[in-house]
Amino acid sequence: MNYLSIDIGTTACKSQLFSESGEILAYRLEEYPFLILDGLQYVHVREIEVRLRRMICEIAAEHEVSAVAISSLGESFVLLDGEDHILFHPMLYTDPRGETEARELLSRFDEERFFAVTGTVPHSMYSISKLLWIKKNAPALFEKTKHVMLICDYFGYLLTGERVIDWSLAARTGVFDIEKKEFSEEILSKLGIPSEWFSRPMRAGSVVGRVKPELGVDAVLVLGSHDQICAALGAGALSSGDAVDGMGTVECITALFEKKTTALRMGRQGYPIVPYVAEGLYCTYMLNFSCGSAVSLVRKKWMHGYSGEEKHFFDYMEKRMKDAPSGLLCLPYFGGASTPHQDLSARGAILGLSTATEDHEIYRAVLEGEAMEMRYNAETVKPYGIEIRSAVATGGGANSAAWLQIKADIQGIPYRTLRSSEGGLCGLAMLQAVALGGVKDLFAARDIFVRYRDSFLPRNGEAYAPYYEKYKRLYKTIKEI
Repeated sequence: MNYLSIDIGTTACKSQLFSESGEILAYRLEEYPFLILDGLQYVHVREIEVRLRRMICEIAAEHEVSAVAISSLGESFVLLDGEDHILFHPMLYTDPRGETEARELLSRFDEERFFAVTGTVPHSMYSISKLLWIKKNAPALFEKTKHVMLICDYFGYLLTGERVIDWSLAARTGVFDIEKKEFSEEILSKLGIPSEWFSRPMRAGSVVGRVKPELGVDAVLVLGSHDQICAALGAGALSSGDAVDGMGTVECITALFEKKTTALRMGRQGYPIVPYVAEGLYCTYMLNFSCGSAVSLVRKKWMHGYSGEEKHFFDYMEKRMKDAPSGLLCLPYFGGASTPHQDLSARGAILGLSTATEDHEIYRAVLEGEAMEMRYNAETVKPYGIEIRSAVATGGGANSAAWLQIKADIQGIPYRTLRSSEGGLCGLAMLQAVALGGVKDLFAARDIFVRYRDSFLPRNGEAYAPYYEKYKRLYKTIKEI
């Protein structure tokens, strides 16, 4: 049996075909533009559909495909009428439409009860806020609506004719009952939104149905999930205390835990409670708006790509870095502060500069600041019963051994990397293998599909202790100024 994994992102979709022994047989990457309507950006579902069909047909022409599974970005949704015509294209989660509606939700519902039911506190990024914006600002389209589908269940519907969504992705709507595993009638009835507009919730890894024969593949669709969830699964996260550190343009740590807290403060700090794919587990997301973007800031705007006599900027910087703290303090809020401060007006800072400061020290300070911010997040969620014992790094930042050693030292946990940066596709393959009976459970699937590369153990944490104590006071001190 061969398993086809497809990840649909905002501007690109990727696919890998895995054998049942875990080998990668094929890989495809297709980019697509945003859809621009009246000067606003939307996810271009029509362009995605063309590429998705092409990917499946090309791979099926060369290899046997037994199953297909899809992961996707969260929150963004498409509105369909009764004849499946698109009424409203998917807004990006960063689109400000929905901000007023999120505030209205806070005024209409008891915030503590809302968090207890959905694992979220109303925010403009969640689907429900944007759906309410459409109800208010495009009532004619809202009246014609028959279906609300996020990206993953929409393309699953195109492939099979079945409307099914997994629990983790459903939670990104902001109106999913994470205990009952159904869309909340309690909330939706008060908002005048029929729960049947949403797809049927099921556990990720369930068999949805057979893929339509027109795609030239005799395969079943296995239910995928939110891209963050699949990336965590593909990194082998299956137990409480496991975490995956997605070090892309933005940094996101997905941390697993067992007991669901009712502490509203957790939601107010921006940490959601999300049902995980493994039985009895939840996860939350810890975000830092600057990760790869901060490194890019140093490389492109401050250093203008300068690399001395080295071929690459990173070689130039990291070969000269000492294996010791930079002596500087960096507050990495170059794109505002995410969890736990939730302050888009926050700004970055580098302290301790002198005429003797060298470029590689500034670069190292930025890497240290990113690591300190994620340690601060990990300490913030500890009172909610979430404790990170180890992490697997994915994304572009995972290619820097120097950075990962800094993170292990500052965060005080071991870090590992994977054989491939496409962890989410591996996670989808695991779900397919279990669904088709190739392995008995996700732990057995992990033994086959998840392959680690390098390990980084904490070895110099004491040297950073005095810097971290100062770091924890930086945000409030600088905000006063």
